[in-house]
Amino acid sequence: MAEIPRAVLSEHFEERMEGRRLRSAVFLTYQFEPSFFEQQVLPVFLDVPVSHADAIRLVQLEDVLRSLPGEIAVYYDANGLNSGDGGSAKLDVRRIPIRHGTGIFHPKNVFLLLESQQPDESGHHAQSLVMASLSANLTRAGWWENLECCHVEEIAEGSASRLRDDLIAFLGSLRNRAAVTREQRAVREILTFLRQVQPRLQKSVEGQLHTHFFVGREPLPDFLDWVAGESLRGTYLEVISPYFDDAPSSKPLEELIARFEPKEVRVFLPRSNAGEALCRGDLYDAVRALPSVHWGHLPQELLRFSRRDEAGARAVHAKLYRFFTQNPKREICFVGSANLTRAAHQSGGNVETGFLVDRVPARRPDFWLSPESRRPSAFEPRSEDEPAAATGGTRLNLTYHWDRALAEAYWDSPATSGALRLTARGVEAGSIGPLPPRTWTALSAAVANRMKELLAETSLFLVHGEAQAPVPLLVQEEGMSHKPSLLFRLSAADILRYWALLTPAQRSAFLEVRAPEISLTGPGADLVARARVALLSDTLFDRFAGMFHAFGCLERTVRAALDAKNEKDADYRLFGRKYDSLGSLLERIGSDDAAGDDVDRYVILLCASQLAREIARDYPTYWAEHGDDVRALHGRFETLGAIRQRLVDRHSADLGGFLNWFDRWFLRRAEPVAEAQS
Repeated sequence: MAEIPRAVLSEHFEERMEGRRLRSAVFLTYQFEPSFFEQQVLPVFLDVPVSHADAIRLVQLEDVLRSLPGEIAVYYDANGLNSGDGGSAKLDVRRIPIRHGTGIFHPKNVFLLLESQQPDESGHHAQSLVMASLSANLTRAGWWENLECCHVEEIAEGSASRLRDDLIAFLGSLRNRAAVTREQRAVREILTFLRQVQPRLQKSVEGQLHTHFFVGREPLPDFLDWVAGESLRGTYLEVISPYFDDAPSSKPLEELIARFEPKEVRVFLPRSNAGEALCRGDLYDAVRALPSVHWGHLPQELLRFSRRDEAGARAVHAKLYRFFTQNPKREICFVGSANLTRAAHQSGGNVETGFLVDRVPARRPDFWLSPESRRPSAFEPRSEDEPAAATGGTRLNLTYHWDRALAEAYWDSPATSGALRLTARGVEAGSIGPLPPRTWTALSAAVANRMKELLAETSLFLVHGEAQAPVPLLVQEEGMSHKPSLLFRLSAADILRYWALLTPAQRSAFLEVRAPEISLTGPGADLVARARVALLSDTLFDRFAGMFHAFGCLERTVRAALDAKNEKDADYRLFGRKYDSLGSLLERIGSDDAAGDDVDRYVILLCASQLAREIARDYPTYWAEHGDDVRALHGRFETLGAIRQRLVDRHSADLGGFLNWFDRWFLRRAEPVAEAQS
């Protein structure tokens, strides 16, 4: 039995990203569990320390995502939305449903646009694109439980690649499929990178094939034949696929055999935990009757969750077509999303992707599958679109704009919708429709306000009236900088402390220390220490030097973000509604229960005014583009002007004249003094 390469999926990605940081990412999946993706998959790619407690982890990830230069986007089949453990999406991730009329949107891909941690002499951060084609959905089963397969490729900046043209074609097609989504920054950035890569037209070099990307423009057998036809003929072939057609025979397998005439073929036989074969009995017999074709099974140690016998077996969800020769030693593998079904192999069926990889193994290759000797006693066929049939899909798209307090609906159909009703967690969100076809329609203020209230808890809604049963819908949220924080409402002193922290580890520890008790009652809370780090109330941060230092740190962070063209990060910090946003600080010092006296509040207000003045002067275009946010910020300054009046009322009238002088000199930024020449 040949040795089967294996790795932990998350660890493999961490190794491939080592020494680099994420700029933008695109994930493609059929089934999508948004809560699992945010809580468990995203941390793998962001490389930050996070808490064991789910609630705190979300806040920490929210903090990291706002400083991400680009965007993270997930494209998923509209029929494949799965609430998993009941959680919903809560972070600033673009969630884009895809409707595919002739089958299912079935690709599983990861595209990571990375850049070096340190710039070169010219200040440029070298970029690279790491791409994966895999069988795993963005679900708990796909990343934690099933046996899956994956292949990763990388394109460095300034290099040439055979993958370039096919990737550009596929991502361009993906963008068109999601045309209802008006902004697709992550795909745009990756396409910009790929267009700067040089095309490589040769299929092979010195007899070895370059890796090719399958985008489904032709049937899968035609693609294999065009890329590697002569190299595949007369080889050994084994196929691992968890799904087959609901038919008396396997036409895709018969086509592969007729096309490539393999010496011997072994096909993986998927089974349930009870031992039932997960295909039709007549299909099993038809495959078994083919010359030199055998059903097979994988080694048991590969399927066990652990070495303990009682740990159970993992479901096999991998999709792999492995052609090999023993003399010379060679393996040509197709790794991706395609099952052994007609919808996966033909044009006009599913949307599928995969890598065709040619490699010379260290040892003489042999079959991974061992032949099955006995016919199963029971059969329980399952289809690859079974999850879609169970959950259904909606033609409704909903978007809520936090920065504009606006809700919009889009009915993705050529015909007008009927009357629809929205609920979330059993609570009414309102009635909408009839909606015009394929047009964004603003919803009433009442529905928008109700959606705003519910989105604080969940983005997973149910649509009533479209089908016999309620259909799940994931609301897309825009302007996430203006969405109130998920968990925290820090004091003014804590916000200043937080601004002054230097490292991600320090900030993560601070959030865990200041988390409210409610965050220590959910999943993972038992792994978080209940002890609280003592923070002295009479420290530098409670008086002026600490205030100046904190605002200095905030200003440097905002300037760095704007200089790096990362306006999203600046938006969060200046105009947002997060626990550490400037607006949150001003709200806290303006509240009756805010800590500190009016002198503290007044100095903080002056620091904020000075910061706004400096950013407006040095970044006028950015400031002008945020007119509504700037007006709201200045409105806050005027409201907090009452603090100044209280100081005057409590002291002599002369204080007013002193404050006029003090304000004028405080708000004027001091110029550095040139060193005297001796």
